Amino acid sequence: MIVKKVIFKKHKSNFKALSEYILDVKNDGAKVLFEYMLDQNNGMEKVEAYNFSNCSFENQEDNIAEILNTQALNTTSKQDKTMHLVVSFQEDEHPSFEVMKSIEIELMKALGMEKHQRLSVVHSNTNNLHMHIAVNKVDPDTMKVKNPYNDVKILQETAIKLERKFGLKIDNHISSNDKGQNKYNKHTMSCDFETWVKTKLNAEVSMLLAANKTTFQDLRRCLAKYDLEFCERRKGFVISSKSEKLFCKASSVHRELSRQALEKRFGKNLNLKPTFEIEEKQPTKSKFNKFEGMPTHPLYEKYKEAEEQRRKKLKLGLDFIELRRNELNKLVKSSNFDKKTIIYSKTQRALLKNKVGKLYKEYKKRSFRDFLLDEALSGNQEAIRMLRITKPKFDLSENTLSSKTDKAQIFEDADFISKEGYIVYKGNGKSKIIDKGQFIKISMLEDDRELLLKSLLVSMERFGKNLNITGNDKFKKDVLDIVNEYSLNVVFKDQSMQSINIANQNQKTEQQARLKIKEAVDLKIKILKQDKKVKDIDRQRGIKNLEKFRKKLSKTRANIFAGDFKRLGVSADVADQMNTIPVKIQVDGFLVNNKNFNGLLAMNTEIEKRLEQSNNIKELERFRKFLYVFNKDGKVEDIAKGFYENRNVDVDQYIKEYGMEESKLDKQANAIDLGNSKNYDIVNKIVAEIQKGYTKELKDQIKINI
Repeated sequence: MIVKKVIFKKHKSNFKALSEYILDVKNDGAKVLFEYMLDQNNGMEKVEAYNFSNCSFENQEDNIAEILNTQALNTTSKQDKTMHLVVSFQEDEHPSFEVMKSIEIELMKALGMEKHQRLSVVHSNTNNLHMHIAVNKVDPDTMKVKNPYNDVKILQETAIKLERKFGLKIDNHISSNDKGQNKYNKHTMSCDFETWVKTKLNAEVSMLLAANKTTFQDLRRCLAKYDLEFCERRKGFVISSKSEKLFCKASSVHRELSRQALEKRFGKNLNLKPTFEIEEKQPTKSKFNKFEGMPTHPLYEKYKEAEEQRRKKLKLGLDFIELRRNELNKLVKSSNFDKKTIIYSKTQRALLKNKVGKLYKEYKKRSFRDFLLDEALSGNQEAIRMLRITKPKFDLSENTLSSKTDKAQIFEDADFISKEGYIVYKGNGKSKIIDKGQFIKISMLEDDRELLLKSLLVSMERFGKNLNITGNDKFKKDVLDIVNEYSLNVVFKDQSMQSINIANQNQKTEQQARLKIKEAVDLKIKILKQDKKVKDIDRQRGIKNLEKFRKKLSKTRANIFAGDFKRLGVSADVADQMNTIPVKIQVDGFLVNNKNFNGLLAMNTEIEKRLEQSNNIKELERFRKFLYVFNKDGKVEDIAKGFYENRNVDVDQYIKEYGMEESKLDKQANAIDLGNSKNYDIVNKIVAEIQKGYTKELKDQIKINI
């Protein structure tokens, strides 16, 4: 999260004009903050929400009027009475309006301006969601203009705290001034005033200051050659443009030009007033030009040509309107000055004024960056490259797709291009694809399979089939799902993708296996219901246990054991053939103690008798081995409830009869690996056998009916 204080250099801010800009009044894009039910994903609409604080009215016009009236009550101050803050969030962040409102309140508290009137507006017309805050600096109690000391530092420190408080991504809060970076703006292909002044003056001023005979007037003459002069601002000196409202700190241009250094060398009574010698005799060598020194480029030449055509067309239109205005003036003067003439004159003048407004709107001046954005949207690859001069930050934790190749390509369904040259494609809700040139970032704020498919198609078109992938395992897994579902010809260089792919395939196999076993359970229940040879009590127990097994199969994370297959009538030999994985589980069961011993003994006896009657020799031998260990004191400490349920014992009945006490048991067990292909084949065979038995049962029923 970045908090920026916007400085009005050329003129003082106007609260009405500022509010109209951030509200996007002309485009009717405002929505009330608390109207959460409104669709937030509304294309390129500028305003998502707005809110007035410490104002008395419900409509924006009255609130703005109230703020302007409050500002008017301060008649003594000539300072700017409006503070403009911009709070910008990272491209994959979309905090709620409640969070943004809380951020606004905390920032105002930090500045000591929580009682001040203000307007906050959320904009979504760029790659980064951002909030404008227009604050009335006039204190509502004292009517004095408040200028918080060290406000930029306060805002940066508060931003760090708020990032932690609301779980936002940590941003760099060091200003560009602190970084000591070159002020040449590669995006706009221009430089700022301070950089231009340094370039022009640094060498010449250094030579003058090195000479002992140099006077303060010599320095003034040096500045005058470039349409510059010394001015007093607050308690220091600035170097200001004579023809434009631009200035920079004198000490920033050269450390020996600070007020303290100049007064130490030339005395305290320094003359800053214009003189004939400097103003008239000194010829101006050059004036500030923000495009001076800009590297020549065919696109910039195209831009200058387009701007020249725009100016010509605007002038032609204005000249025509001026001609019509003069004709109207002559007509009015030569006519009788009656009511009819007055009405006609007013109507025509209003029409001409409206035409002037339309002309300025039609031939509005564009910055070079805006020109590049328009060219980029029309498919100009060179314009995209120019916008992408700054290398994007790459974070391995972010969900990205990339390769070594790079085609600066824009597709038809791109939603917009950011000032950095990032191409943005919006998905459902708040998710989006951001093409940053060297890589494509997928900002997934919610599950969106269509967006993932689109990101893969865009990446393949841009980079080819060999892709690098970064991000969390869920993202990689989802990407692989899409690749497999649509049979996309993609090769990932990330080695971990192979293991994720295997895990994906195993998961699919497990899901299929569970469905197959469910099918077998349903058939087994039908067989039990139709089998007249089975006793009613055994039938009820069997169906009850099978239904429990079915319920267990529906839970994707529930472990399945060899004992569960016994409910289907699968022999121990078949179950033993299946591959297993060790798992730690907590199950319902019984401690082998005095309270439970008689109940456990009774259940063991029931199982032994049933096995004897069924003539299942192998299973009987296995169970008697268990009984041998059970009867040894201290050898068996606890027994899982499922041990008996899987053998069709009505455990709940024994718990009631013998007053048994259930416990939660921690067990190390071997679960059936349903994602294993070998096990899947065995499951298919089990299902086939049960289906065969069910078919036989149906045939027998038909014979009986015949």
